[in-house]
Amino acid sequence: MNPLTDRPVYFLADAHLGGLDGPADARGERDLEAFFRSLIGAADSLYLVGDIFDFWFEYRVPSNHGHEGVLRALNALSDSGTTVTFLGGNHDYWAGSEFKSLTGASVHHDPIVVTHFGRRVFIAHGDGLPAGDWGYRILKSVLRSPIAISMFRLLSPAVGESLAVRVSDVSGITDDRVRQAIPPMREFLMSKLDEGLDAAIVGHVHAPRLWESDGRDAIIVGDWLTNRSVTSLDASGFRMLRWSDGALVPNGEARQEIDRTG
Repeated sequence: MNPLTDRPVYFLADAHLGGLDGPADARGERDLEAFFRSLIGAADSLYLVGDIFDFWFEYRVPSNHGHEGVLRALNALSDSGTTVTFLGGNHDYWAGSEFKSLTGASVHHDPIVVTHFGRRVFIAHGDGLPAGDWGYRILKSVLRSPIAISMFRLLSPAVGESLAVRVSDVSGITDDRVRQAIPPMREFLMSKLDEGLDAAIVGHVHAPRLWESDGRDAIIVGDWLTNRSVTSLDASGFRMLRWSDGALVPNGEARQEIDRTG
């Protein structure tokens, strides 16, 4: 029996470690390591809801992924008895056995449904799930195909990382793009609640949001990259939080009325 089962469950997404230049990226990593270490002995479970890394790929040969402090903190958290679950996003979908061995986390490449505090919760990164954007869905299926993955593994880690840096551009995540992404993601989350789930949680959209509907919750976790967003669940329900000055504080702005579009 896990002795932490009466303790909160935490959700975090979109840290994009390695995606910023210089001091900003270093601060994000230091804060994330501190947050993970703050959960030791205090959390039942931690769900990493995708794009924790701006790029993660596991090659045929061992490679230096960097982010040693964060990886060590996750491993310490796992060793303490907290269940750590990683869901691949569109930047780090390719995490696998190497990530598991470094952190003790279980790794999932598809959405999952879990139960905590008597609530059935759908969890996914969220990319390609709302209606529309067929072009991205096609690209997603290609990039995640066994053939494409096998071909990319033929590259050296240095070449693969160089290509990934050219494709990834977190500066392109503008406020306007985030605002446009909220309504379709909200509609997708509501559709999951209509299936009878008690809650539906995604990342991907870099803005924290919580909508309540008849005692059920639709949640966009928000991003660690700029907002330091965290969502928690305990016996009293979900809370939208943010990491500030070494502690979690409430994020009241994330809670939305059900009839608003964001």
